[in-house]
Amino acid sequence: MELSGKRILIVKLRYIGDTLSVVPVLESLAREAPGASVDVLVNRGTESVVAHHPDIRKVWVYDYGRAKDGFWNAMTYQAGLIRRLRSARYDIVIDFTHGDRAAFLCRAIGAPVRITHAHASRLSRLLMNRFVDSDPNENHIVDHQLASLRVLGLEGAHRALSLHVPPAVVQEVDRVVREAGLPSDRPWVAMHPGARGELRQWRPERFARVAGKLGGIFGTPILLLGGPGEEELLARVACRMEVAPALQTATLSLLEMGELLRRCALFLGNDSAPGHLAAAAGCPTVSLFGPTFPHMWRPLSPHGEVVFKNVACCGCRQETCLRPESSCMDLIGVEEVWDRVCFVLESVGVPGKGMGKGSAA
Repeated sequence: MELSGKRILIVKLRYIGDTLSVVPVLESLAREAPGASVDVLVNRGTESVVAHHPDIRKVWVYDYGRAKDGFWNAMTYQAGLIRRLRSARYDIVIDFTHGDRAAFLCRAIGAPVRITHAHASRLSRLLMNRFVDSDPNENHIVDHQLASLRVLGLEGAHRALSLHVPPAVVQEVDRVVREAGLPSDRPWVAMHPGARGELRQWRPERFARVAGKLGGIFGTPILLLGGPGEEELLARVACRMEVAPALQTATLSLLEMGELLRRCALFLGNDSAPGHLAAAAGCPTVSLFGPTFPHMWRPLSPHGEVVFKNVACCGCRQETCLRPESSCMDLIGVEEVWDRVCFVLESVGVPGKGMGKGSAA
């Protein structure tokens, strides 16, 4: 398909990590079809992670709150958004949401080529007209989405994340680092004990034990990071740590957190958005997975490790635990996480203090 001069819209109405996952697609388009222009439509609250990407012409924001604000308000909002999107005269729409709401928007936009995957919803298959045979349950989400480019006749795939941060954010993170007194002569380790839902969270005391080992063997200051509403969780970890965290904050913006992670030697956290931010920023990762499958959702990092217990109920809806006496996250032990932490730190050249891996309490 000739793409020079074509206007392409990528639609992903999901969470922060999902929005980051479209970056390899748009970068592949920029490299393989430089004559095309690429826009994205993403959920409000996720747009900042792609807002400054040089390969995106325009970022459209979908306000889910307004779209659910009563029948008439929702209809007014949807109609206005569709009108503005139609005025952009897109030639191609690629939907990675795979839901009915996104499929309706894609059809209403009026693009002649509408691409989704064969495993999308029934309504998507009725409203879209180009389909990619890639099973999201068998592939990493990035590979699943990159497969859509085959419909456009493109084979080259850029399988990597990136995060673009404006100078003002860099300066703000410089200030945070300076005021926290973070040392410049030692590598930093960031920990994020939160996740979207308690069933994805490792126990706070276990994060604290790993933090103690890191301080004892690698001498790394711990940066304890969270998002809005996670202040109490951070406090529960901090109060169990042998040494207080060098920085404890739940007030950073997404881009500020990403810029701070860019400066860290390691990110340790649950299956959550900061893990994907770390990967996009080039920070090595150790990610703890339980209810979701890492082969689909692990951070796309060249120095990324995963700890995962593939229990029979993995892939559950995460509404209630089917095995509360031995949940998938509780099955993850401190020592196996510590082994992966040591492996990643040593692989990126962070020296220990000449002590064995198991010598810290």
